[in-house]
Amino acid sequence: MARHDLVRVRLGRWLGPGILLLSGCAGEPRILEPRTPPPRQVPSVALPQSAPPAGHGRVIVDTTDGPMRVTAEYDPSFVPPGSQPAVTRTGELCTTPCVADLPVGRYRLFFMATQGESRGDSDDLQVAQGLTFYRRAPGTYTAPSINNEIAPGAIIVLGTVLLVAGTFMSTSRDPGTNGLVVLGAGFAATTAGGIWFYNASRAVQQQGATTIWRETQP
Repeated sequence: MARHDLVRVRLGRWLGPGILLLSGCAGEPRILEPRTPPPRQVPSVALPQSAPPAGHGRVIVDTTDGPMRVTAEYDPSFVPPGSQPAVTRTGELCTTPCVADLPVGRYRLFFMATQGESRGDSDDLQVAQGLTFYRRAPGTYTAPSINNEIAPGAIIVLGTVLLVAGTFMSTSRDPGTNGLVVLGAGFAATTAGGIWFYNASRAVQQQGATTIWRETQP
């Protein structure tokens, strides 16, 4: 076998699995422990003087990470026993902290930050008659940054160069031990860089948490 053919075969053995690993596994999100439910702390909002309309509940909505726009989507598949389907209230609700009167029923709440980086969250809410306090520690999703991939990418490139150099040295007429040492260093660098690159290319996801308590009188 010619020397360049032997080099190509050996490089394929070293680099092939690493390339498959990086291309096939990158992007899986890293899941953190869910956030801690926020304490029962009543936000500073002014309550309406009048009581909620019949068949409605009053909800005080608050978020722990600053103001967020809240959109409510009524769930028509759930009707409390003995009740008639309520007039739906779907659409933008308010900006936290805020108070709103909603027909009794189940809702899906969607949260969107009003400033800073764009982030969103969603949660379910069961509206009952009386006054409901709803506090949400929003979930987070952080996309990977290309800046975090530069350093591990450089390590992979360095390891590849060492693999090429070590392969040529080990196939020379007088290989000695230097070629094996360089090959080992190249393999270590590409492996470490690949693991680092994989972790740097993963998004980070954390589920939010909610604290709800109620008062029977608004």
